[in-house]
Amino acid sequence: MARVFGASDLRNLREVLKSKWLGWRQGGMVTRLDEAFARFTGAKFGISRNSAMTGLAQAVAISGAGCGDEVICDPLVHFGGIAALSFNCVPKFVDVRYDTYLMDPAAVEKAITRHTKALIVTNLWGLCAELDRLRSLCRRHGIFMIEDCAHVIGAYWKGRHAGTWGDIGVFSFQQGKHICTGDGCVMVTDRADLHHGLYNEWAFKGESPSFLTLNFRMNELTAAVALAQLERFPKYLAEYNASLARLNEAIEGCKWLRPRTISKQAVQAGYIWACLWEGDRHGLSLDRFKEIAKEEGAGLGYHFTERPAHRFPIFRTSTAYHKPDCPIRCPFYKGAYRVEKTTTPNAAEVLNRVITTGLIEKRPSVVKRQCSALRRAIQRLEAE
Repeated sequence: MARVFGASDLRNLREVLKSKWLGWRQGGMVTRLDEAFARFTGAKFGISRNSAMTGLAQAVAISGAGCGDEVICDPLVHFGGIAALSFNCVPKFVDVRYDTYLMDPAAVEKAITRHTKALIVTNLWGLCAELDRLRSLCRRHGIFMIEDCAHVIGAYWKGRHAGTWGDIGVFSFQQGKHICTGDGCVMVTDRADLHHGLYNEWAFKGESPSFLTLNFRMNELTAAVALAQLERFPKYLAEYNASLARLNEAIEGCKWLRPRTISKQAVQAGYIWACLWEGDRHGLSLDRFKEIAKEEGAGLGYHFTERPAHRFPIFRTSTAYHKPDCPIRCPFYKGAYRVEKTTTPNAAEVLNRVITTGLIEKRPSVVKRQCSALRRAIQRLEAE
């Protein structure tokens, strides 16, 4: 569905401009957004920020993780690892499940050491990880749990909204997300101490904070748009979910395009549709499928980032403090883990096989044409 920026957005913006107060103020648009988004997710508190990337970094900052401490991350996206590096922690990448593309709790349990201080789980492409199992592991070992919820507004695990299982959940309002304000974020938590700290003790208000963090506040204009978009969100999501269902139907019966496994415990939010290529196991050529799909106009993407996050240079030769070995080979870090020796076979296999198409801002008529094109591509390849 195309974005709608209309009367309610303008009304909120005019209210802010008329107040002549564009920065955060108690009782203003930011406060209203905090409360509205917390209600929407079922969390006790919302904390608005200027972007989800800075929200993730601040979550690491308040987790208790410091120089040389390990932060467990999943390898299909980079953001958790970058947040860890931002506060000189060591990102420790663990594997995902092949069928869901989500963090594997069994891999997490094996990765926990006395150096582990935090975990950042990515709820990827509209689907939540096994958040109850991860929370249980974190509680047992005293690990701070952070949920990256950039893709999952409207997604649930076992009846609870994404972001409400961990100590803190971080949602994105960046241009390509479910709710768009250009850039922006709301963090949610049930912990009163975190909420109080983020808005009081750890906040810059003209003087030094009591805890070293950064100034990541959202401004009133951004919150004004976010509030209007949150009202429209159910209509957006209904169309994205319908598009997701159509694409899943388009590959039904195809033995060599494997749909993503959706647990009965999960409610997925339409964001990016994905499946796995397994045509090589049936004597088929991926290159030929790409040619046919392009000719038919299926609009598909392949391999996502192409390699797991830990294989990118920033994680192998970190740039913290402009010192190439810090913190990856920090002399103060005594753990045995080394990013350059990491292996995540399921993640590598998923990235080698994954086929995707985005749903955000895509009209149903476009998705309908894509589905027809995808079915034709399947039929043509099987007929050759």
